Amino acid sequence: MTPRDYLAGLEFHGIKLGLDNIRALLDRADNPQTKYPTIHVAGTNGKGSVIAFLDAILRASGYRTGRFTSPHLIDVTERFLVDGQPISNNQLDKQIERFRDIAESNNIPVTYFEMVTAIAFNHFKEADIDIALIEVGMGGRFDATNVLSPIATAITPIDLDHTQYLGDTLEAIAGEKAGILKSGIPAVIGETRSPAKEVLLQQAKEVGAPTVLLGRNIRFCASNAGKRFHYESDSWFVETENLGLPGQHQAENAAIATALAESIQNRFPNITSRTVEAGLAAARWPCRLERVVDSPPVIIDAAHNPAAFDAIAEFLPRGLVVLAVSKDKHAQTMVRIAERFAQRLFLTQYQGPRAMPAHELSAFVSDCPFELAPSIMSAIDLAIPQANDYTPLIIIGSIFGAGEARRYLIERYGAPPLQF
Repeated sequence: MTPRDYLAGLEFHGIKLGLDNIRALLDRADNPQTKYPTIHVAGTNGKGSVIAFLDAILRASGYRTGRFTSPHLIDVTERFLVDGQPISNNQLDKQIERFRDIAESNNIPVTYFEMVTAIAFNHFKEADIDIALIEVGMGGRFDATNVLSPIATAITPIDLDHTQYLGDTLEAIAGEKAGILKSGIPAVIGETRSPAKEVLLQQAKEVGAPTVLLGRNIRFCASNAGKRFHYESDSWFVETENLGLPGQHQAENAAIATALAESIQNRFPNITSRTVEAGLAAARWPCRLERVVDSPPVIIDAAHNPAAFDAIAEFLPRGLVVLAVSKDKHAQTMVRIAERFAQRLFLTQYQGPRAMPAHELSAFVSDCPFELAPSIMSAIDLAIPQANDYTPLIIIGSIFGAGEARRYLIERYGAPPLQF
């Protein structure tokens, strides 16, 4: 069995929230996550964008970064970035073999996410990074990444997602996310709605985490369709004419990233308002309102829950919409929001057991014309001949679907490779 086959096979172990196994795995690898400073980011929407902005800020400031995010779009190597470059296949194989040996020789029953978390921590140690940016996989309190002792944390806006694991109210989910807060460690809170905000602030108070709250300690705004960005705190002023990630909603993520950069400036003194502005403009995060083909225009967004759909709906032109959704999402609400910017829906499904069958999606359509397609690829082939400069093709609904679409567009329609 190849290392990649072994890793893929761990997905059948499912999801198991808890820290015992990851701690056992890392203890026997000399706890690589303690060898460099880390920043830990939780939340429902925007985690990856916050990390993309902060990664670009730190790199513009001359620091060597590690960046761990999930899931990947096309290949698992994307989860482990050093200075924006994915881990090599050879390096990944070696890391898998190392932790497979540890797990099997010590009878540690690891899940897929526990394995990739351990790999990320060790890869970053061996790459001699200056700082690692770590995205929570699910929740926070019992997520495998929560073995960290970070120098700063952030919690992005919260929505109802993964309710079977995290609870079915915003307050319950906020409580799980708040599990990453640590005593004495500064936290940037991006959730500004009650009652979730109160849950986060109360937990921060109880553990003794000093907080920066968007809208209270930080003032920010965006204009020109989200491109121009203005940030102000008691001690910082930042302004850029061109955020690297499109959409008005990215201003919030840029503000969280800037607040994190401000919170660690005493430890990373090369960070200045100028490097922040350069980083915000240079940030890249594939399949986030990304125009991947110009003629005809094809836009991909990895939005995969109602809050994310709402956030981008006002920035999308009316067009042809390829929609694929996971079974555990609020599909009816997502379809209804998609109808606001869809001239025609192409309902489909990505590969894998989590995908909602296209015919089930069709039951949620109210009055928008639609077609069914058996796969992402066939949906794209159906839609592209009907797209033009005034009616772009929009692909949305799932990170997994976005990845399949991006791979196919690279292979068949000349889309560029992923850039981080």
